[in-house]
Amino acid sequence: MPQNLSEMRLPPALRLMSEALRSFDPRQWKADNPTEAIALGIHSLRSGLFLAESLPLFLMARPVRGEAPPAPPEGAIKVTLARLRALLERDAALIGRGDAPLSVLTPRDPLGHGARLLKILADGQTVSRRRRRRASRDFSRGAQRWLSDLPAYYSRNFHYQTDGYLSRKSAELYEHQVELLFRGGADAMRRMILLPLQRQFENHDGRGLRFLELGSGTGSATQSVARCFPEAKITCLDLSHPYTKHARRQLDAFERVDCVQGDAASLEFGEAQFDAVYSVFLFHELPMPVREQVLAETLRVLRPGGLISLVDSLQTGDDPELDWALEFFPREFHEPYYANYSANPMESLMTDAGFEISGAGTGYMAKWVSGISPANSPD
Repeated sequence: MPQNLSEMRLPPALRLMSEALRSFDPRQWKADNPTEAIALGIHSLRSGLFLAESLPLFLMARPVRGEAPPAPPEGAIKVTLARLRALLERDAALIGRGDAPLSVLTPRDPLGHGARLLKILADGQTVSRRRRRRASRDFSRGAQRWLSDLPAYYSRNFHYQTDGYLSRKSAELYEHQVELLFRGGADAMRRMILLPLQRQFENHDGRGLRFLELGSGTGSATQSVARCFPEAKITCLDLSHPYTKHARRQLDAFERVDCVQGDAASLEFGEAQFDAVYSVFLFHELPMPVREQVLAETLRVLRPGGLISLVDSLQTGDDPELDWALEFFPREFHEPYYANYSANPMESLMTDAGFEISGAGTGYMAKWVSGISPANSPD
């Protein structure tokens, strides 16, 4: 009988989790000031919690019949763990320097954490069965009523999650599910959006500025943006009616934030309305023609010299040691446009759309890219 997890015949993803549990030692982290130390401590607790909570879900994720489960290459565990740790250290340093307040680490609905986890675990078998059947258009009756209002590419169970993005239950569980997937690194990846915004609007509290977030989901990214630019007027836009309603509840404390349902490829705003347009984990879920249309609409609504900034999945070659994960992810999770996204750098698409690239970087499983709209908009 195996004495520990490392001796068991486990799925590759679960082996990754079990080794991380043994190897991830926050005592090696070093902080320059008390605020950074507190941030590192919070990251350590969160990462360990979500890592432990994710193990039952990986046990449920049996391979599709007739398909061999993909295995990470040798050394992938160590590399992935190092990237996660580097991301969390960098995020803690951001907070320690005062570039973001410690309040960005405020947990969302901590009292409901346990109940959400139980719901996720209860739903896990359903998600696993859907994945094995490759059932990507499986909606409850309540979710189906939204389908006629949405473009065809969006009417699917992304990640095989129940109801896709089309129910209140999905919206309530989504952020917790994503943190389980990324072992507590999701929010830190989202906060990479702050770097280009702060470079563009240095030492600015946001007064007089208008920001637009595209594909805002449940509003998680904008919680950090609103804390860093408390006087900015921020509009959050998302295709999903249920997710938009959930975001309104999540962002209710931020009086200058407004949440609207709408299509990023067909914006109902006039020209040159915004100083910055940003998105977080949007473009990898769009077909190529829609990506191009979203960029065209972004250029239209940005003021001359305005900022476009995005955080999204890594693309092929951004971090060669993690290219294996870009092949693994769309096979195990329903992401029909991901392969095309991975092969077509956002930097090139943004340049083709008329933006001048102003910065780019990576962190863990994500990248950020920023650009500037022409000083004089084209006729």
